[in-house]
Amino acid sequence: MATVEHAIGEHDYVELRGGIGAWPAGRRGTVVSDYGDVKLIEISDERGAMLDLIQVPETGLKLITKHSS
Repeated sequence: MATVEHAIGEHDYVELRGGIGAWPAGRRGTVVSDYGDVKLIEISDERGAMLDLIQVPETGLKLITKHSS
């Protein structure tokens, strides 16, 4: 049986597979822009205030929740 990979796109909730800058592996964020193989991820605090924007290769991300349109 084949495993289906879901492409990561805008508004998806993702987790970092490895550390990026100050953010450790496991940190979660939301894709705010999709540049193909690279995604712009918004890191927010528990109140939803933006803390950082980071660019991450799609291979460095794990999909947590797929945004449904």
